[in-house]
Amino acid sequence: MDLPTIANFAEAFAVIVAVVFGMVQLRQPNAQRRREAAFALMHSIQSPQMLLGILIINRLQNAPAKTGIDALPENDQVDVTALYSGTLQQSWRKLQRYAEELREATARPTRWEWFQWLAEQVDRHGASRTNLQTGAYIAYRDWKP
Repeated sequence: MDLPTIANFAEAFAVIVAVVFGMVQLRQPNAQRRREAAFALMHSIQSPQMLLGILIINRLQNAPAKTGIDALPENDQVDVTALYSGTLQQSWRKLQRYAEELREATARPTRWEWFQWLAEQVDRHGASRTNLQTGAYIAYRDWKP
């Protein structure tokens, strides 16, 4: 091989390396955005009280009677009842863009649909006066779209 041929191969190799490097660089912001979204979600729900509530609930038998919850130490009762709809709404606000982009990227419009639906229902109905007076379960138990 002569020198110009070797130079052409080296140049072609350099172009290929540059293209591969560019593709890797384009993927990094997406990965970083996913990591940041996961961190934001975990940060929003990982208060000490929230974690204690989750641990206590995991130790409970399925569907304990009121007396079972009332028998817990007072601090545990407070921690269990700290789990509320605000976590759901905040999680959706933080992850909405990610879910929408994921749907587009995978051509699956049904991804995260129930999570979104539930968050939207809490937004729509959660703060109404009716709910505060009668409770969401009673006010919306016969709900139809």
